[in-house]
Amino acid sequence: MINIGTVFKYRLKLYKAVGGESHNFISVLRNAVTQSGLAFVEKGNKARVYVYLGAGKEEESFAEIAEIFLTVYSGPEEIKTKLAPYFEGSGFVLKAVELIPYHLSNVQHLISHVCYKVKGVRGDVEKALSLCPKAERKFLYSIKRLSADEVEIIMKINPSGSFTPVQELLKLLRFDVRREDYKATRIALYWVDTKGALQEI
Repeated sequence: MINIGTVFKYRLKLYKAVGGESHNFISVLRNAVTQSGLAFVEKGNKARVYVYLGAGKEEESFAEIAEIFLTVYSGPEEIKTKLAPYFEGSGFVLKAVELIPYHLSNVQHLISHVCYKVKGVRGDVEKALSLCPKAERKFLYSIKRLSADEVEIIMKINPSGSFTPVQELLKLLRFDVRREDYKATRIALYWVDTKGALQEI
């Protein structure tokens, strides 16, 4: 795959443990790219990176995304090997690296929906939806029950890049949330294709 202007764009997929600080990750990633020996693109005397994080400190996430830019091609596995050690202790684990076309939208402009699996939730889904204010239904894409105390929620991200926090949405839906068992895990991020279907990133 040949990228435009001899710049190679890579997408990083990461896992974030509970307690991982998303707001600190940009500096962790920039330092990792700078110290790795990779030939990186600079922006303001720092490695050019884009990130889409946002899972709360108390949340586990299997769907954190970042992008880096290099001036010399390196294989995805080589990049993973060089970057992974710098994430130790950050609360983030590098799962995969993918070379993508340079012209694709940067990740923060591409993502349209976020999916959570939530444990510790009891109540009737249809009844909950009937109670959800119209303003919130606008951003709630779907909700389905997975087991007696587990639901899957997909929310649409609004133009500002935000969405209703999971706990707030559950309160609006008037679900019976068992505090001792409650756990929200981000499991997927999506973009919308030309046919209007959700595609996992």
